[in-house]
Amino acid sequence: MKPIIVGYDPGTTAAIAILDTKGQILLLKSKRGFKQSEIIDLIMGIGKPLMIAGDRHPLPKSVEKLASSLGCKAYRPMKTLSVSEKEKLVNEFAGKIKDEHVKDALASAIKVFNVYSKVFERTKNLLSSLGLSELYEKVIDLVLRGEVENINEAVNRLLIDLRKKQEIPRISKVIEKEPLNKTISRLQERIKSLEKDLIIIKQYNQSLKNKLKENEDILEGYRKKLSEKTDVGSLKFIEKLKSELKEKESLIEFMKSSRNLELNGYVPMLEVSEINDSVIKELDQKFDLLDKVILVNKLDNAQILNDYRIKALITMTEPGKEILEKVDFPIIAKKDISIEKLKDISVVKKDEFEEVLKKVRKTGFVQWIEGHKKRRL
Repeated sequence: MKPIIVGYDPGTTAAIAILDTKGQILLLKSKRGFKQSEIIDLIMGIGKPLMIAGDRHPLPKSVEKLASSLGCKAYRPMKTLSVSEKEKLVNEFAGKIKDEHVKDALASAIKVFNVYSKVFERTKNLLSSLGLSELYEKVIDLVLRGEVENINEAVNRLLIDLRKKQEIPRISKVIEKEPLNKTISRLQERIKSLEKDLIIIKQYNQSLKNKLKENEDILEGYRKKLSEKTDVGSLKFIEKLKSELKEKESLIEFMKSSRNLELNGYVPMLEVSEINDSVIKELDQKFDLLDKVILVNKLDNAQILNDYRIKALITMTEPGKEILEKVDFPIIAKKDISIEKLKDISVVKKDEFEEVLKKVRKTGFVQWIEGHKKRRL
């Protein structure tokens, strides 16, 4: 089913607004005496809800109840949305809004979409590059329900599940429990399902081969250009190509080593000398900072990393309250975790990292909430 976001404004006259993960409006409806059973039927007729949102804080119990009935999460805004904020959120769709109830429901849905839009976009791009677009709905569902920590973990879990499903049950045991014709029909359906899963896995494997071939072709192109440019006037060009070739080879080697370390129970880190716009943008272009762990000496300008949705920042200095209020990610002091150097890459053991991360998230939660409130005033 299509993953959707639902904005819900409860009351004597209730309203719902339904968006897809591209931000397109699928339904706007308000009604006096709108029964919850009617609302549920409407929602399920359109897609699978990822989040039910309201516009007030604390969230009304009726919104929580609807989310519970639909088996999804309720989005709780940090504070009640102001009239001006709602107007700004729904301005693009003003012509489609017939009453205040619809406006409130739509503002709630758009608010959630804005929070998760980068996750939707990154998921789509990643799966498309891997040839796994068929998994989009399942990946988004796992990520937004909080069943996984990041997109990569969701993809890995789904691929593992697909491989497990390749094991066809023994026919002899099943025949004893049900009629032969029913067993044959069920197994035929099972085989069709497995064949579809096998296609997905093959596409994924092929996409990895294509990426490797693509990188090899780029390197070979550099080598050819180097061999062709031999005149004296091209020395600068040759030096530039040599530098680009060396950088590409180093990048590929780093990524291979990082992946091997991850498979062996370590969390690799990206080291930066300082945090500034140019350094972070360049790092993001090379590695994609989503869910990455950054190691830095100083906390100056740490808030720049808010837009990159990193997993954590590890630093030499202990973060103060004023820093924690500015950032949307956990900060771990270097003294609280054991950092090793393997294959010239700074790493921490995954088990230790996850344990420290939980403690940091717990102790820093109050400061992050206060920071969120201040930035939204």
